[in-house]
This record gives sequence, structure tokens and C-alpha cells, in this order.
Amino acid sequence: MTESDCVTEERTEQPQTYAEISKCLLETRAELDLFKKNHASLSVRIQKIITSFPLGLIIVNRDHQIEALNKRAVSSFNYLQEDLARKPVQVIFPELETLAVSAEPVRVTGRRKNGETFPCEICVNILEIKGQERYFVNVQDITERQRLEQLRKDLLAMVSHDIRQPLTAVRLVLDMVLKGFYGVMNPRGEKNVKTALSSIDYLIGLVKNLLDAEKIDSGIIEVIPAETTVGAIINKAIATADGAKQKASVTIETDFTNDVLVADEDRIVQVLINLISNAVKYSPDNGMVRVVAGLDGLNVKFRVIDQGPGIAQESHETIFDRYQQLEQHKSIKVEGFGLGLAICKAFVEKHGGRIWVESEVNRGATFCFTIPLSSD
Repeated sequence: MTESDCVTEERTEQPQTYAEISKCLLETRAELDLFKKNHASLSVRIQKIITSFPLGLIIVNRDHQIEALNKRAVSSFNYLQEDLARKPVQVIFPELETLAVSAEPVRVTGRRKNGETFPCEICVNILEIKGQERYFVNVQDITERQRLEQLRKDLLAMVSHDIRQPLTAVRLVLDMVLKGFYGVMNPRGEKNVKTALSSIDYLIGLVKNLLDAEKIDSGIIEVIPAETTVGAIINKAIATADGAKQKASVTIETDFTNDVLVADEDRIVQVLINLISNAVKYSPDNGMVRVVAGLDGLNVKFRVIDQGPGIAQESHETIFDRYQQLEQHKSIKVEGFGLGLAICKAFVEKHGGRIWVESEVNRGATFCFTIPLSSD
């Protein structure tokens, strides 16, 4: 292509007419007006979300000065918006040295206008507004929650000291009666004493579960690993579960390899006792519960297999949640508060293992859990 050809091609491009430019400007103006309208609408919606947010919301600048509060925050601290404008955030959080972004709530002390302090939790995030970063501080007054937590702790302390000890004493006396320390009983009396012992064992077990659940909530589960064997764990669990089982006609069979592992023997025994006891409760008369254990890679895998009614697939996960109980057939009457499996899960996971159930409706259930051979 020659230079003259380029000049000719450039001259063929026609400039836009006035009408075309005017149309383009009108379209651009319409788009700009729509953008402004949408922006204004979005701003209004964001403002409504902030003001109606169920938690207190405080906007703080990079100098830790308060810029705005929503209605819930105003109500919590009893300040007016203008009272706190440009004031340091320490006015309402006197013990807070600096704001730091946190994924989890942080417990701090809040201070109201009259000087009254109260416990609260805050979550801090950073957002950019008009090119400048702001702290968005979500605040929740937890006074009532803290009061309920203290009531729960007081109740558990009372259960531990004022209920468990008398129950243990009564059980000891009944056990002595059953063994003939106070004379020979007739068959009817022996049957009634055994029933009373079973009821007391149930109550003692319930108290123990409540106390363990409290330890789980407080994050103070004690696990003391030591060298033990699969056989020692299973034999100890069977001795307790078999002696306390509610259905004498249900047999318990075992099949295990006597491998060495490092774990808290008492905690693992407790897990097995809970699983075996549940399996016996849900088993039919003259049924059988099997306890199987052996190596599974670098873990020991325990299985408790029953011939009960089975568990629906949708309940395989939720069954390990606190206070969860399955719908029971009218012919099955199993008492409890749904704490046993949640405690089993906590103990297993504290060892670095996992627990699950394999089951289908009307085909029994197999509860499985793994424990690493070493605690390292």
C-alpha cells in the first residue's frame, strides 16, 4: 500500500454529525442519571441496613475516633450521636487500647454515659468509604448471657457436690444390701434393689455427662496420653458395660488385635462404654452387640455393631450434636438427654481422631471411631 492510498483511506472516514453527537450525549446523560439514582438508592438501603442492624454498630476512623453509631449502639451506651462525634473510642470501651480486626468476637468492657460498665463482645472489620478506611465495630451486650452462664455454673456445681455425693452413698448402701451385709433377702427384694441400683447408676451417669459437657464448653477437657493396649481398653469397657446393661438377654462379643497405642485410656473406655450401652439399649431381646477393633493405617479403628432399628442417612451427622435424640419407635423406650454421643465426639477429636456412624433404617448401626497410634 502506497502513501497516497493511506491518505485516501483516512479521508473516507466521515466525522460524526451534530445529531449523532447530540444523541450520544443524551444516552450518556441518561446512563449517568440512572447511575446516580441507583447510587442514591443503594446508599439509602445501606443506611437502612446499618440503622436496623440487630447488633450495635459503631464506625470509627483510623485515628480511633467515633464517627457514627446505629440505633442499637445508641441504646446500649445511652449516648446521643452528637455526644460521641469525634470522641476517642476509649470513651465507651475504657479498657480497649487499640482496635484490631478479629474473625471471632472479643470480650471487652463497655461503659455507658452514666459510668455504668457492662460486658460486651465486639467484632471489628475494616471497610473503605470514599477512599478512606474505617473500622466497623459490631457490639453485643452480653450481660444476660453472662448471668445465665453463671447460673449454669452454679447449677452444675450444685449437681456435682449436692447430688452426686448422696447418690454415690445410696448406691454403696444398696450394693451392700444386695451382697447380704444386712441379711438374706427374698427374690422379690433382690429384684427391687437391683432396679433401684440401675436407676441410681442412670442418675450418676447423667450427672457425669452434664459435668463432662460443661468441661467441653469451657475447653478444659483433660486428656492424659499414656501407653496402653486395645485389649486393655476393650476389656475394661466390656466389664463395666456388661455389668450395667439394662437388657440381660443381649450378649456382647469382641474381636480385636491387641495393638499398643498412646492415648488416655479412661477417656477411650468412656467412649466405648457410651457406645456399647447405646447399642444394648437399642438392640432387640436376645440380640447381639459386637465390639471390633484393629489397625487402620496409623490408627486403631474401633467399631460397635448392633442389631437395632438403624439410623436414617439424614441423621448421620446431627446425631453427634448436643441434645440430639432420634425419633424412637413406640416399642423402644430409651431415656436420656442426648449428651452421650456429643461427649464421645469431643473425646475422640481431642485425641486427633474422628467418629462416625454407618447405618440404614431397619439394618442396625455401626458406630466407628479412630484413634492415632501415637499422640505426636
